[in-house]
Amino acid sequence: MKDFKPDITQMVSPFLLIFIIHATQLGEGILSFERQIAEVAGYDSWMSIPITAVLTSIVIVMIWKIIGDESVDLIDIHQTTFGKIIGNILSFTFCVYFLAISIIVIRSYIEIIQIWFFPDISITLFLIVLFLLFLYICLGGFRIVVGFAFFSIFVTAFLAIFKYQAFIDGHFTNLLPVFIHPLTDILKAVEPMSFSFLGIELILIYAPFIHRFQSGLKWALSGNLLTSFVYLFSAIAIFMYYNELQIQYVSWPTLHLWKVISIAFIERFEFIGISLHFIAIIATCAIYFWAGVQCFHRLTNLSFSGIGIAATILGISSVFYIKNFLIIEKATTLISKVGVYLMFVYIPLLFIIHKIVAGVRKKYAKS
Repeated sequence: MKDFKPDITQMVSPFLLIFIIHATQLGEGILSFERQIAEVAGYDSWMSIPITAVLTSIVIVMIWKIIGDESVDLIDIHQTTFGKIIGNILSFTFCVYFLAISIIVIRSYIEIIQIWFFPDISITLFLIVLFLLFLYICLGGFRIVVGFAFFSIFVTAFLAIFKYQAFIDGHFTNLLPVFIHPLTDILKAVEPMSFSFLGIELILIYAPFIHRFQSGLKWALSGNLLTSFVYLFSAIAIFMYYNELQIQYVSWPTLHLWKVISIAFIERFEFIGISLHFIAIIATCAIYFWAGVQCFHRLTNLSFSGIGIAATILGISSVFYIKNFLIIEKATTLISKVGVYLMFVYIPLLFIIHKIVAGVRKKYAKS
């Protein structure tokens, strides 16, 4: 298979990586990650955020080294490293993973809408509308996908401002004293925190669509740093507002914080927050949906639009096999573990194996 080179009209500036990375990482997890990490290391778990940021930054650098100056994608990398058969099997796994993420994230958010807004909403109708929207965005090309991600960043930045209430009503002493939990617990909190940093693995798919890809490393790292700052800011705000016992019983701490915000012309600000954050969820799912379709398209050489339609039908039919919140929770836990292992185990292994294979080939080429 020849290296994939997209048309220049579908490429984007490397500067936009800061928005692509941030939009991909800032999904549904921003509403609940504080509870998940606090269950492991209490309020010392805020220290797991910079640790996770450093680890993901190292993985980003590895991805840049794997892709190299040729700006190839995951399909080419797998085939040149493992051969066509094994390489395609590994690529197929990533295709399924990308589509699964888009389905699970949107189903999780629909649960939030059901609980907070419309208990009797037709999930099937909602899924039809949403996945047709994803299909429309993806068929518009990668630039449209990136444009939606770019727009979503300003929405989430606006919502972050409204965590000011935690600093007004909260208590900084909740964070003190530090290191009351052992370092091992803080390191264990990296695993649930890592799910909120997923998205950097998508670089392996859209790398060819980044103009002058190698110059984009600093922007990708900046996007990861921006995500780290948002999560750290959010964690400190939530930890100040809730005590350790309270947060164990709050599924979405941010939404409950928004409930106490009092604005003269808005009675229930959490409704505004959920509605606006839905834009960020759509951006995240659209990127993963595009990546899954693009991955299958590259793997099979079938029509991009045909694969997109098939993926849309698969997403809509999820209403039949993801029926309740318990299944969503189990699926989210499973897919998050898969994502963490792909990011922190598989990509470093791929980096090492790819370098060994490239070194051997270079040695034989000289001889």
